[in-house]
Amino acid sequence: MRFQTFLQPAALRVAFIAACLFPAWLMAATHNIVMSAETLPNGQPAYKLLSHSSDNGSVPGYAAEATIPGPTLFIKTGDKIKVQLTNNTQSPVSFSAPGLSTGNAAAAAPGQTKSYQLKANKPGTYAYQDDKAAMLGLFGAIVVDEPGGQIQSFVDGDGKIVPIDRSRLNKEFVLFMVGSTFWGSEISSDGNQKPLWTNPDLGAYQDDLLRFHVLAIGPGHTFHLHAHRWIQPGSTQTASPHIIDTHILNSQNNSHVFTVKAGTGVGPGVWQFHCHLISHMQSGMNGRIHVVSCDSGKSADSIAGASPSGAIFGHDSDHPGLATFIVSDEPASWFRSARGDALSPVTHTKSLEIIPPGSSVHFVMSDTAGVHTITSLLWPSEAGHNDHGGDHFMIPFDEAKAYRGGAILKLNVPGLYVFTCKIHPFMFAAVIVDDPATDGLDLGNTIDMVSGIKNLPTSSDLATCLLHTFFVTTVPGNWQNFTSPEPWKTVYPDVDVKVDIGTVNLQDVLHTRYGDNINLKQLGKPAVPGVGEVWVDTQFEKTAGKTKPGTITVVDTSNWKLKRKIALPQINLNNPHNMWPNRDHSVVYTTQWFDNKLTAINQKNGKLISNVQVGDSPSHVMTLPNTDDITVAINGENDVVIIPAGTTNINRALLTQNHGQAPGSPHGHWISADGKRIITPNINTHDAGFYDVEDGKIVARTATGDGQPGAHPIAIGMLPDSSKVYAANLLHHSITVMDGNDGHFIKNINLIEHYNPISGDITGPIGILPIQSPVSPDGKVMVTASYGGQLVVIDTRTDTIVKTLPCDPGCHGANFGAKKGGGYYAYVTNKFSNRLIVIDPDPNGDGDLSDAEVAGAVTLVADSSVPKDDTVSNMAGYGGQGVVALPNVYNGWAQNLNSRWSAGLTDQQRNPVQ
Repeated sequence: MRFQTFLQPAALRVAFIAACLFPAWLMAATHNIVMSAETLPNGQPAYKLLSHSSDNGSVPGYAAEATIPGPTLFIKTGDKIKVQLTNNTQSPVSFSAPGLSTGNAAAAAPGQTKSYQLKANKPGTYAYQDDKAAMLGLFGAIVVDEPGGQIQSFVDGDGKIVPIDRSRLNKEFVLFMVGSTFWGSEISSDGNQKPLWTNPDLGAYQDDLLRFHVLAIGPGHTFHLHAHRWIQPGSTQTASPHIIDTHILNSQNNSHVFTVKAGTGVGPGVWQFHCHLISHMQSGMNGRIHVVSCDSGKSADSIAGASPSGAIFGHDSDHPGLATFIVSDEPASWFRSARGDALSPVTHTKSLEIIPPGSSVHFVMSDTAGVHTITSLLWPSEAGHNDHGGDHFMIPFDEAKAYRGGAILKLNVPGLYVFTCKIHPFMFAAVIVDDPATDGLDLGNTIDMVSGIKNLPTSSDLATCLLHTFFVTTVPGNWQNFTSPEPWKTVYPDVDVKVDIGTVNLQDVLHTRYGDNINLKQLGKPAVPGVGEVWVDTQFEKTAGKTKPGTITVVDTSNWKLKRKIALPQINLNNPHNMWPNRDHSVVYTTQWFDNKLTAINQKNGKLISNVQVGDSPSHVMTLPNTDDITVAINGENDVVIIPAGTTNINRALLTQNHGQAPGSPHGHWISADGKRIITPNINTHDAGFYDVEDGKIVARTATGDGQPGAHPIAIGMLPDSSKVYAANLLHHSITVMDGNDGHFIKNINLIEHYNPISGDITGPIGILPIQSPVSPDGKVMVTASYGGQLVVIDTRTDTIVKTLPCDPGCHGANFGAKKGGGYYAYVTNKFSNRLIVIDPDPNGDGDLSDAEVAGAVTLVADSSVPKDDTVSNMAGYGGQGVVALPNVYNGWAQNLNSRWSAGLTDQQRNPVQ
């Protein structure tokens, strides 16, 4: 008999020997996964499982649709995965799994199929993802279990640690923490997978055994689950294991796996899970788990959150939908709908979404190098009140600090919602919550604004003026082109909208009120030359050798011709925003506002000197006049950093708010002529901060804009003797005047006093949305560049408006430079036109500012003769923001000029305060 057994067929003998002599992990399986990448109705990409087979046959239970997160793949240690991926989206898609060994091919182009291989060397839960679009939806989980089925032990009600294997589980939950949103799915005990989408309400019966797989995509998070405890990974059962309820996922692609018994020690109830970082939780990163007793008759089914396949404009569904905005560094598309290309033929902008009541809006920072906030700019008046069925706890929405994350919020009340970023306040996203039962898209009857205005009729001039500004800002075709002989034509959606007076056509109203086919006045060059040169941050101009926008344009004021274009492709210069020279003007510094760098440039040849990391979203840079040390306002954080002259290392930082207080987020600061005092406009705390440079102490914090929480102080001006300080309040349309010594409030200059927001009637000089507001070096005049298209001239003796001069859309930057023969020019930049405007505040030098005039303009588009370090590819000359004139003729700096730069100045310009 033994002899006959030995003579059994060879294949049977091999199988018998393998089963007896080799451990299970050596008998690895191969999994053949066929997937596709699809575009969901809201524009987000997602993975879809087409088939999964292994050595043991076909694996069932996957969702039939593309989902976020993608299908969860369960394998065992030692298994191999072969993935075949077909890309049905419009962008390249790849497949990689950080933490698992890979042998991956390149990304699949649209329409292509690529193959990828992975091997599971150790147990755990790992993310798989696309290398570029992971945060937008191309991610999922691979769960690598022990061959014997053992999983994480749980803590029982008596405190005992109970080991289990996977077969005893009732449910598994996969939760991805992405930006400020949970994306979830559920795996039942029979292996069926159910997408739970965003911030789900998980369900379980009391004493169900639940395994959680929590993963991070992008910046880190801290996961916390109320009322439940589990074992810290790495704790042993021989020693006293560490019992936790919170776990830090401190870097991209971290994961955390644990098992709990539902309701242990607490019984039935509803318990929250959320990110323990306050800013993330505040931004919507939270969900719930409801635990019910088995005999209660209540459902323990999980409830899915808002879905990319739910109800949004153009896609009907019984499930709440999700409109997703991608936060981007791209000009005009800073908040870009994920389906913006599909919507733009109707909306003419990629920054407008339309959803029904009860659906949600979602922001994800997947395409930006900066930090941002998501902040309500305006909203339907009813949305802030529970008695109107509003979004009381979400609207107005305002993130307490800037960070790389996002937001998600449900919108219930029909009407118009506009969001902005407090750090970069020209970033706009508009959402129309439209009741399908009404005629026209609902804009609501009245709106409230962050500036404090309440119950403003939606048919009013101010409301439609803001809509006009939105469409100019977010549609590059609506920008003014001064190199074209064609009239300026603005396009708006040709749609009916419902406002307080009934249903009207939006396009007709905006064209009637703000014109169409307007002949642009082609200004000549100023008749009198300036002295030296002017540097302009043409922040939106794109070049062929970079993926980020932004150049610097240098103008020779002796002949008003362009002298140079600087793009610095070797560092991918990203949205350069504001500049300042060192003492001998051999170096010009510029901040990269959508990044974290301060860049030093050789003034003579435009070449890169250094590129130094200074902090998130640095906005303005100035030197201390007494030491030439560099100061940089860190707009995305809470300080002004100081770099000693001639070095590249931060020496110290002046905190704009004390520890434990909300970050100040300082923007356009100014420095006293003696270098002893720095004043910052703190956009996040609605005040101006006065700081002692020597000891770093806060001297004063003065509320601006009548103390209105939404005033948004953005730029500081100062008299040359430092006796008075001015703060421009962007959203309050005002200038706050303060004492330069102790910071006490003096007065508020109302820039829209002569404007009727209902009718639009203008009875005097106005300035809508003021930004940069420098005082002339001799202290006689302040000019304020106003986003609404005005240049406001203010007499600093009386602190009254003398005159308003026309400016272009997105009027932003202003600074003074020397005029040849005496006096000063104010150089003014515009985000949404391609020219630099030159203002002469006192043409005849008689001190009467009422004759201030536009002296001329210079087109910022470079022809082939202008030296460049990269080829301009798009948006030529646009995005004018920071501007600085060389020589620097402000008091405190002018006296330190060397002979080269002071030679062309008059005695008064060399010493502006006589």
